[in-house]
Amino acid sequence: MRALKLSLLSVVLGLALPDGAFAEGKLTVGVALPRAQLGQPNGASADVAEPVRQALMSYLKGPAIQVIALEARIPQQIAAEAGEKGCAFVLYTDVAQVPKGGGMSMFKKLAPLAGAVPLLVGGGGVGNMGAQVAAQAVAQTAMQASMQSAQEDAMANAMAAINGAQKSNVKAGDSLKLLYKLVKVGEVEPVKTDTLQVKAKANGEDVLSPMIESVAVAVVGSVTGG
Repeated sequence: MRALKLSLLSVVLGLALPDGAFAEGKLTVGVALPRAQLGQPNGASADVAEPVRQALMSYLKGPAIQVIALEARIPQQIAAEAGEKGCAFVLYTDVAQVPKGGGMSMFKKLAPLAGAVPLLVGGGGVGNMGAQVAAQAVAQTAMQASMQSAQEDAMANAMAAINGAQKSNVKAGDSLKLLYKLVKVGEVEPVKTDTLQVKAKANGEDVLSPMIESVAVAVVGSVTGG
C-alpha cells in the first residue's frame, strides 16, 4: 500500500511540476537587450529592440533550453547578471540597416522570456491520491495550454511589430544586417559569432524575420552541440 501511495505521489509531482521548473537538464541562455532601430536617414525611425528579442526568445525556448531576459546594458553588468541568474551562455545581437547607396546606418542589441510556476498538492489517502492525480492532470493541461497561448501571442505581437516597422522604414535596395555573438559565461572568446545580411527587393519587404529564425537555429545548435 505504501509503495502504491509513493508511486502515485511521483505521478502527481511529475504532473504538477511544469517542464524546466528546476531547470535540470536544461541550459539557460540569457539574452541581452538589443539595439535594433530601423529608419531612413533624416527620417522617422522605429525601435524594434523588444520585438526582436521576443521573437528570438520564442524560437530559442524548448525542451533543452530555457531563456531569460537580461536587464543589464553594459558588458560587465550583463556578464555579472548572467552569472547571478545561472546562465550558461549569453546571446548578444545587433541589427544594422544600410540604406541603398549609403554606409552603415543604425546599430542596436537584443534580449529574452521565460517562466513556470511549480504546483504542489498535499497528501491524503489512496482514494484522495487518485483524485489528486486526475485533478493535477487537468490543471497541468490547462496551464500548459495557457502558457502555449501566451507564447504564441508574444510571438505574433513581436512579428507584427517587426513587419510593421519594415513596411514603414525599409526601402528596396536597403540591406539589413543581423550580427550575433554567443558567449559562454566566464569566458571572453565567443562560442559562435556571425553576421547575416539580406537586401530588400521591394519596399517594406520582411527580410529580418527569416534572419532571426536562422540565428536561433544556429544558437540552438551551438548550445546543444547539435
